[in-house]
Amino acid sequence: MGEVVTPVEPMIDAHTTSAPEATGRPVAPALEATGLVRSYGDVRVVDIDHLKVEAGEMLAVLGPNGAGKSTLFRLLALLESPDSGRISHFGMPVSHRDLAARRRTGTVFQRPFLFQGKVHSNVSYGLRLRRLPRAEIRERVARALELAGVAGLAKADVRRLSGGEAQRVALARALVLEPDILFLDEPSSNLDPGLRRRFRDDLRRIVEQSGTTAVLITHDRTEAMSLAHRIVLMKEGRVVQQGPAEEVYSRPRDAFVADYMGVETIWRGFVEHEVDGLCSVRVSGSHVVEALAEAEVGEEVGVAVRPEDVVIARATQGEPPATSARNRWSGAVVSVRVSGPLADIWIDLDGVLLHAVVTRPSVLELGIEPGARVLASVKATAVHLLTDREEGYH
Repeated sequence: MGEVVTPVEPMIDAHTTSAPEATGRPVAPALEATGLVRSYGDVRVVDIDHLKVEAGEMLAVLGPNGAGKSTLFRLLALLESPDSGRISHFGMPVSHRDLAARRRTGTVFQRPFLFQGKVHSNVSYGLRLRRLPRAEIRERVARALELAGVAGLAKADVRRLSGGEAQRVALARALVLEPDILFLDEPSSNLDPGLRRRFRDDLRRIVEQSGTTAVLITHDRTEAMSLAHRIVLMKEGRVVQQGPAEEVYSRPRDAFVADYMGVETIWRGFVEHEVDGLCSVRVSGSHVVEALAEAEVGEEVGVAVRPEDVVIARATQGEPPATSARNRWSGAVVSVRVSGPLADIWIDLDGVLLHAVVTRPSVLELGIEPGARVLASVKATAVHLLTDREEGYH
């Protein structure tokens, strides 16, 4: 259940609905930050050169604990002032003292702080502060509750809400104000796995239907991939990669990004040949990996292979199964870990470990178990090279 508090002053996430322009969508980004720096003592917690969010887009700020995500969240949501730098909403400079700008944003926190009383009173609170007509308040509250999937809870006492219901009420309280920008701080992290999936699905639908620009703070790459159009990945206060979600996922800039985005197979090697963009990389004495990538002969590179791109077949005495994959290796299964519908497989390719993910039925059908000999194949187009020439490579 959400924590219940008694309101004594306007909440920071109670904002107005006025748009920055009355006609048409502004051409400037909904949110833009330049040269943003925030330090606590001698520790620089946020150091962002440039970040922007287009109107109608959902941006996920992703990273491990201590990456500076929460501080960046407070800066962008105008809850805290940076030491230096510039933040603008729709092309207009804003600050944490800009009450009009704060009223045009909505904020949903990790823990939904709800007032004592009924759900309707919580959701209508910001509108009542602005002394809107009662009929308009009733209409907008009903619409927000319906959008958040809690229309039947308007008269419920907040103390009786489940965790998922409380978070939806907090979301409705932000949406009822029709914010220009919606800020979400780990909104599903306190929910059980089943509720978390449903909440994410509904959150995606809600943001799409409302057309709201949204900034999501999360440490969960699955949440970021399932919700966001673009991802900003942070490490130690800085942005290490940003771009479309699929690009960050499939083309990580460096080993840190690859590892954080779920690539557990990262080998080191040297480029032996390169012809028309097809590189041959020797990663060990007997293993060569072919990849479609730009690299120079003799260059040391990292070789990243996503587990879902690995195809496994049971090794046989006869001819190996036909496949178009250029990379084909034989090895022995080291471990099998089944989790729900999927299974993580680790394969020893004569001293080089390869991680693969297959379906649970595949494990049973192929008889995959520790010690089993298998053939693993990966297409050259699925191999990603990490080079020292790319910014931030470690």
